[in-house]
Amino acid sequence: MTIDYSLPSTREHVKVHVIEPQELFVNSLTEVFHDLGLGVDSFSGVADFRQLIEQPPDLLFIDVDFSSQEPLKFITLLRTLLPKALIAVYTSMRSSEWAKACHFSGANAVLTKAADRDEIVRGLRTMIDTGEFTDVRLRTTTG
Repeated sequence: MTIDYSLPSTREHVKVHVIEPQELFVNSLTEVFHDLGLGVDSFSGVADFRQLIEQPPDLLFIDVDFSSQEPLKFITLLRTLLPKALIAVYTSMRSSEWAKACHFSGANAVLTKAADRDEIVRGLRTMIDTGEFTDVRLRTTTG
């Protein structure tokens, strides 16, 4: 079974929710989504599962480094609750194995905190256009 992760057409409102425990980054992330032509509908410091079920976002951006839950289990739970949403994981982890595990758990995109703003925007754009993205720093290289 193939899941269509495409966002609503540009004529429809795209619901974006950001889970970012560090309030310091709220403005920067708002600007990133503005650069994509999207507004952020809601921010939270922790996952409000009731809100996510009652008002499911089309795109969910999560900083997994400061989650109170084990990150891979958290991603799996979010994918179960939001089967059609695009899920972008933001992490400081820097291994291809970690990125693969995030994708396997349900993330559409894995972005590293080492990326600058333009790289994050391009990564999210690629995820929106193709359904997946992995930061170049997290990709497996072969000789």
